[in-house]
Amino acid sequence: MEVSYFLGANTAAGFRSLYGGFCRGAGDYLRIVKGGPGTGKSGFMRAVGREAARRGYDVELVRCSGDPGSLDGLYIPVLGLGWVDGTAPHVAEPGVFGADSDYVNLGEFCRTPLCPADAARAAALNAAYKERYGRAYALLAAGEKLETALTPPPCGGNEAERAEAVLRALVDRIAPPRDREGTLSRRFGGAVSCEGLVRDESLFASCRLLYVCEDGCGLASRALAAAADEAFLCGQRVIELLSPFDGGTTDGVLLPELSAAFVRTAPQQGSHKKVALDRLCGSLDEIKERRRALRAARRERARCTEAACAVLAEAKVLHDELERVYRPYMDFPSLDERIAKELARIF
Repeated sequence: MEVSYFLGANTAAGFRSLYGGFCRGAGDYLRIVKGGPGTGKSGFMRAVGREAARRGYDVELVRCSGDPGSLDGLYIPVLGLGWVDGTAPHVAEPGVFGADSDYVNLGEFCRTPLCPADAARAAALNAAYKERYGRAYALLAAGEKLETALTPPPCGGNEAERAEAVLRALVDRIAPPRDREGTLSRRFGGAVSCEGLVRDESLFASCRLLYVCEDGCGLASRALAAAADEAFLCGQRVIELLSPFDGGTTDGVLLPELSAAFVRTAPQQGSHKKVALDRLCGSLDEIKERRRALRAARRERARCTEAACAVLAEAKVLHDELERVYRPYMDFPSLDERIAKELARIF
């Protein structure tokens, strides 16, 4: 089975990273792929992933938050082997070199230095590319401020606590306590990218139980965080999905061993059960008013997010041009040989 997800997020506070926990478990070995633009980092990992999938291994693909069509990481769970793009903005270095991690240097196949004209072109494109990301983050920050200003005051503490209790009880019903310590990993539930707001739903493909929490009154994120805590205390393997907008609030909780999930937004495919959290927020008229106000606040944020995605699309064009500057300097036949050696070493 192949699943994909994001470990980076473009947020109102800038780039947020969860790469620090990637392929860092007991027995894992991480290969940190280094190289400049256009040196084949994503293609290298994709080639390894294709061969692993062809041989019947489960594969996890980490998609780039700025450009979801590109890979930033690969993990083969049964082998405990991972590869990650170790360049900015998610720079990675070995923990204990040779014991739990090492390098794959694809820069060795790039003939450097660049000629003066290409060096100047690369510098200009790199600066323009980073400037677009700065503009995108500013737009996302503006959207966050607008949403905060327009959002009605939160429900009282009693309503929030009752929402937490509802989800904790649901977790207890489907996840009886186990005589072991739980595990918790975090991923992002989507990405603000050059392709728009992308939500990767491959993680839900095997879920038989899917609970969608009403969020018309703003109770879902806190309640979902409580559900993640409860499942962890029950000894479950827990995957917490964080918001791609702020990188901190909870968008969903996956319990892979139970084939179950709790989410704020229903996946496009598959059936689900609704958890009626909004009913905890007073009378029907009060609930409707809060829903209207929240929808209006979220629409304003969505406009800013759409503008930020358009700027990230400009950044993608610039980055593609930057890669084209480097391609004439690349020794692609030698790179192909390096990929073949990596496949032979693994399999």
